Amino acid sequence: MENVQLISHRLRRINYLYNKMLSKELSVFKLDHHFEVLMVLATQETPVTQNKLTELLQIDKSRTAVIVFDLEKRGLVQIKINPNDRRQHYVSLSPSALTSIPHIEVTIQKINQLAEAGIEQQKLSTFFEVSQMIQQNLVKIGVKN
Repeated sequence: MENVQLISHRLRRINYLYNKMLSKELSVFKLDHHFEVLMVLATQETPVTQNKLTELLQIDKSRTAVIVFDLEKRGLVQIKINPNDRRQHYVSLSPSALTSIPHIEVTIQKINQLAEAGIEQQKLSTFFEVSQMIQQNLVKIGVKN
């Protein structure tokens, strides 16, 4: 019988190790792996709705709500209700989170360099292209977030 491997197994292991290193390096912020949320919000020019944040993160709405609520409790995001549609909640970084973003960015760059050490740029480009193609193939056949 042929040895069948799950693509997700290797990707899950990379994700675990990468996020563990990020958590260790950024432990002072106590973010529980929510670095990506802060980084996505940091790239937005205006506050975004929780629904838009869900799309940007490619996770489900309930998970987004839990993360946003947790980050609000920690004082890292601000939530404002749209006065014209009380169902919409705008999410933005708090002033204290904004001051943390440069440190988080430097740490991410450092960890990326460590993770990419010894790998030719062409191979890295191929890895990102292939992973994007796998994602597109799975979305195309109906696998949702």
